Amino acid sequence: MKESDRKKVHEASLDVLETVGIRVMSKDARAALKDAGAEVDDSSAVVKFPEGLVDSLMRTVPSKIVLAGRTKEHDLPLDGTHHYYTTDGCGIYTWDQKTQTRNESVLADITKTAIIGDGLPYLSIYEPMVVANDVPSKIHVLSGVREAMRNTSKHIETESTTTPDEARAQVRMAAEVVGSAEEMRKRHYISAMVCTISPLVLDAGATDAAMVWADNHVPVHITGMASMGLSGPATIGGALTVNHAETLALACAMQARSPGAPALYGSVQSSMDARTGAYNSGSPETILLSIGNVEMAKHCRMPCSAGGTGGSSRIPGLRASIENAVLSPPLAAVGSEVMNGIGLADGSTLLSYEQMILDHEIVGLILNSHRAIEIDDDSLALDLIKKVGIGGTYLAEMHTLKNVRGFYSPMLWDMSPFESWVAGGKKDLMDVALEKAQKILSDHKPEPLDADKTKALDEIVAGV
Repeated sequence: MKESDRKKVHEASLDVLETVGIRVMSKDARAALKDAGAEVDDSSAVVKFPEGLVDSLMRTVPSKIVLAGRTKEHDLPLDGTHHYYTTDGCGIYTWDQKTQTRNESVLADITKTAIIGDGLPYLSIYEPMVVANDVPSKIHVLSGVREAMRNTSKHIETESTTTPDEARAQVRMAAEVVGSAEEMRKRHYISAMVCTISPLVLDAGATDAAMVWADNHVPVHITGMASMGLSGPATIGGALTVNHAETLALACAMQARSPGAPALYGSVQSSMDARTGAYNSGSPETILLSIGNVEMAKHCRMPCSAGGTGGSSRIPGLRASIENAVLSPPLAAVGSEVMNGIGLADGSTLLSYEQMILDHEIVGLILNSHRAIEIDDDSLALDLIKKVGIGGTYLAEMHTLKNVRGFYSPMLWDMSPFESWVAGGKKDLMDVALEKAQKILSDHKPEPLDADKTKALDEIVAGV
């Protein structure tokens, strides 16, 4: 997008917020916005933003933050120069490849995928991937976060928080892990996805939770999901405008509540299927919308958490892998910093351990093909080129031995000759992926969480 196009979308969104407004179901958010100068009608819950208010509030959104790991080796600077991938969430089924059936997801699936995620080198953020249907619904979210904190040292993104009490409990959990509430404010060990409701609604529970996140400076991935032709206009520009208005509204509510609260422009928009109206996250329009969201994040100077993997294939396998391999590269090319999210199919509802490994391989290819090309004396290798000369070979050179170690090496693909592949049993890729997942579960040992901290997490969850 040209800068002039970004400006047009931004100004159209400001017009919407000033003239139409947005329904804010959270009393706390409405109160904060009213104090900041917004026009609030409590009877309808509609909030309108007078000219200049949005831009004034948005000035306090941090343009750069660090998403911290439990250990500092997993800290993730969001400064416009990095690309990171998350797991996907929050599914309700798991896939059995052998029987080709779906089963209800359970807490053990979160435990296992957290361990696998901890062991995957190109995965940077773990988001609890499924609902734990075998625990009481009131502790679904907290149980998933607890398993994540116990089984990975990477940054944790929490999803599906629907009450401020859930948010407060997670803040206490994060503070226990990093050492104190003050340390948690400085080290953003957890972040939270908060979805807007298109068109132009901020619902009560999630927005109340966002106020808690803001108070405690937990970064919020503001995730608008306006679907072209359904919950947003059937044009790229119109859908971006609705989404941008929602994103600005929640970001402004957070800043009105707590200036400087970190927020990410985290949209995951899509188109509907023109024949059925169904959710279609694997379309070319989805890619264009995601690119547009990255551009609007840049316009607002906000950290970006837009797009990524997660197509509409009903089951894991070929189609899901093709969609994910097509969806992600354009987003990496335009500079999306946090990209959602490996391992789920069927509109992010179906966990597949095989797809988790397949997606990770795709992510590895993308990240390694979007590296900066470094040109210096060593990479030019001019003296070596002169030494080898015409018709020689570089195979036996020390320069080759040193540099070949940095080549991308597939974790999953079989690079052996055809005859060797046949002799090895001609394994189906899905079978190989499951074997790889099982091997990680068997061999990888995450850095254990301190026993006292584990006990404290259990007590917080039990006390809800």
